Amino acid sequence: MNAENSFQSNQNSQRALSNFNYRDYIKWGGIACVVFILVFCGLLLTRSNESALAFLVKWKSALESGEIEKYDVLWGTNARNKINAGYQHTAQLFKEQLDIDVDIRDAENRTRKDPQGKDYLRIEEIPIWIHAPGEPLLQSRTLTIARTGIIQRRWKLVRDEVDSEEIATHIPEFDSDDVDTSPQSIDSPVAPLVLEWKKALETQDQKKYTSLWDKSARKKQRRNYTIAIGHISQELEVDLSQAKYKAIAYSKTKHLVDSINVSVYSSGTFVETHSRQLMIEKKGFFFRKWKIINDEMSDEYITDPSISQNDPLVDEPITEEVVGGIFNGNAPLDTQLKVSQILGKWQKAWEDKDLDTYMSLYAEKALITRVTVRGDRETSTFLTKNQLRQKMKRLNLGYSGIQVKISNLIINGDRAVADVTFLQEFKGMPASGSRPAYSDIGTKKLNLMIDPADGYWRIYSETWSRYKEVPMYPKN
Repeated sequence: MNAENSFQSNQNSQRALSNFNYRDYIKWGGIACVVFILVFCGLLLTRSNESALAFLVKWKSALESGEIEKYDVLWGTNARNKINAGYQHTAQLFKEQLDIDVDIRDAENRTRKDPQGKDYLRIEEIPIWIHAPGEPLLQSRTLTIARTGIIQRRWKLVRDEVDSEEIATHIPEFDSDDVDTSPQSIDSPVAPLVLEWKKALETQDQKKYTSLWDKSARKKQRRNYTIAIGHISQELEVDLSQAKYKAIAYSKTKHLVDSINVSVYSSGTFVETHSRQLMIEKKGFFFRKWKIINDEMSDEYITDPSISQNDPLVDEPITEEVVGGIFNGNAPLDTQLKVSQILGKWQKAWEDKDLDTYMSLYAEKALITRVTVRGDRETSTFLTKNQLRQKMKRLNLGYSGIQVKISNLIINGDRAVADVTFLQEFKGMPASGSRPAYSDIGTKKLNLMIDPADGYWRIYSETWSRYKEVPMYPKN
């Protein structure tokens, strides 16, 4: 009996120990999995989105600073110790405490894929000026950089080669506007995104610009986004030399970049400079990236405002004889100029019977109102865009020649919306001798807005009031 009890007791003890070990394994296994997931997510959250251009800016800053420590951290592990890596040549310049100027303008156009692999790039023919005793030297450098790391993919130097060296005949004056290399920008985590934003504006790359925005922010800041898209088709030059990078005190993920000056040109002629302010936030759950959440344009211009939005200018500008007071109204000057150009295109298309061009200036859901005033009675009819097309088609067939005169033009609005009023005088020459010539006069009101789909100004509503048996035509 005692032996049986002892055996039973041993079995119970082993079963309890087995159950304990099983539960213990599950608990510690679960803890290990949680720790692994947290570490993995942490690495994802700190994943770098540094561009090759941003790395090049840091390389330029390191050489010009004279601090070898800044230069050393740019190299990959053990890369600078390899033969022909080029590290020792630059290290000697630091040792001799020579001043260096680096020109990385247009470096992106000299960036090539390296045969070593898809994660390697070569940046060729980078000129640097070395202020050596006696005669200054001009070197041409080629950098080989590689994106290293399993999760945190960062650019690192693999080779820094001197292709050629000669006595410099002159040392150019470098324009700090070309690339933002201020210490403040280098230290800011949003600097690479700002450089991408600058490139998108200057290359008129609307698709790239849109990709820099957070999707939800584009909806919340629809007006500012629409205005920016309208301006991106212009010739722009972005000056980051005075830009101020600020971390928002109450948030760990938001940064403000202000005092960005953007100059506008028209066919190479300077038009204006305005100030821009970017709000940037790190967005995403696992793959978090810096995104623009607002791009605000200041209403205060440093010089006269710009001319155009997206639509190309007509061949000949509208004259005062045509529009009769083009600059009346409270709209900004750039809106007045642009809307007047759109109006000139609208007028010319009507007179030329160019129906496709004429209708392209109307939004798809444009509402056209026709009002006839006879004495003290007013009658209104409404047309859709398709109905307007059919009406204009019949009108073009009915007249051999059409003249449209615009006067008393008033343009009110802002940089995205314009309310236009003018006196319109229409004359139609008959297509055959059996019909008399026709003319009328009345007030036309147009509401134009920038189409968010493509950034073009379009007519969203039109009201035409024709006056019959009224003693005097209105002036407005």
